[in-house]
Amino acid sequence: MRSWVIVVAISLVACSRPKPPTIVPEKATVLSVGVAGVQMKVELGIDNPNGIDIAARSVSAEVLLDGKHALGQVTVPHEFKLPAKARSHLEVPLVLQWKDVSLLLALAGSNRSIPYDVDGKVSLGGDLVEVEVPFRLHGEVTHEQLVQATLNSIPRLLP
Repeated sequence: MRSWVIVVAISLVACSRPKPPTIVPEKATVLSVGVAGVQMKVELGIDNPNGIDIAARSVSAEVLLDGKHALGQVTVPHEFKLPAKARSHLEVPLVLQWKDVSLLLALAGSNRSIPYDVDGKVSLGGDLVEVEVPFRLHGEVTHEQLVQATLNSIPRLLP
């Protein structure tokens, strides 16, 4: 009986609960701003402190411009493995569409750079267990990028 208790105790310690990976937002780069929307590349460092590889399924993000204009949410299926006890570098392309193109014109006419916030999460796990680990990035779209996007979109806006 005593040996059975020891086996159970060792099994419980050996099968301890995995630790959640840590996401370190490295940067978000605005690749283009146009009449169709905003294209960005988000770069993340993900540390897996566990002794086993962890599968990741997707990256989701919401982008907010100027603290008040939501561009909506996008989910990018992006399957990859996080190696055990290692840091992985992940680059995720995001394409967010304008809900209203007049917002592009208003922001370009503001004569300033526009801050943005990216609130996202990486979905980890498999079919039985799924965990979402959040991240947050902050940056700005330059006034020059907005003006150029507006100038490029004018022919498409006119009938």
